[in-house]
Amino acid sequence: MQKLFDISYLPLRVILTALEEAQLPPYLGSTLRGAIGHSLLGTDKEACAYLYENNSGNSDTVQINAKPYMIIPPEIHMPQTIVGRGAQIEFEILLIGNGVRYVDSLIKALEQMECFGLGAYRYPFRLSQIIHSKEQRIIWRNGKCLLHSMKSVAMPCFELPDVTRALIKIRTPLRIRHGGKILKTISFQTLIRNITNRIMTLTERYGGWTDREEAGKIQMLSAEVETVREKLHLVHMERYSNRSNGKMDFSGLMGEVEYQGDLTPFVPWLYAAQRLHVGRNTTFGMGRIEVYFI
Repeated sequence: MQKLFDISYLPLRVILTALEEAQLPPYLGSTLRGAIGHSLLGTDKEACAYLYENNSGNSDTVQINAKPYMIIPPEIHMPQTIVGRGAQIEFEILLIGNGVRYVDSLIKALEQMECFGLGAYRYPFRLSQIIHSKEQRIIWRNGKCLLHSMKSVAMPCFELPDVTRALIKIRTPLRIRHGGKILKTISFQTLIRNITNRIMTLTERYGGWTDREEAGKIQMLSAEVETVREKLHLVHMERYSNRSNGKMDFSGLMGEVEYQGDLTPFVPWLYAAQRLHVGRNTTFGMGRIEVYFI
């Protein structure tokens, strides 16, 4: 089978150490994004504009998700995340395609995050380590960058034969909107359309390529796959937006859904979606899924 897409990314696992006890929101995607953005703005305005403001547009289009980075926070802890002094939090940052050109600026911003703090009370955290989460190479430690470790990796175009069912587990709230409202059920066609459009947009804007003809065929084939089990619920969350100076709805679906049909052609796309996420607000780590093939 010919390769369907070619997209590269640099996966950074970031470890921060709390300098005092901190009480943080249950979901740290927005908190981390805001703190990193403030720090990045102070260290490299060009990098901040490219990573954070690139391709902002109509919020009802897939384009809004096509930023060249993602922040993947720790698991949700209700009602809040308590971090003791000296304890660590770990999260991932993915720099997608050409976004890797700003890795030096991003690391400098992470070094300066202690000055900005996390959460409403700006609890101080110090950068402890950055690791290449795919190759397990140390990228930053004790104030030193190991440049040879900062290499992008290719998104695998994974294949499996004879797949007739797929179980999708949604690990962070999944937000797909239609007509201005968050969908409360996810058909396989909707899922595949979002995945393929996201990959096409990322490769078009930030380097790589996608077989658009195959993507179109896959979108049409997806209508033949049926939902056989669905156990989804809406998780209500809010985040504070500095731009609008108020709280914004951050709700999304969590749970699991199982599909049945000839799923073999969809395996590469579903496998990639585990890394790239699905739906809106992927830069906050929303829409993270796990796929189990049957």
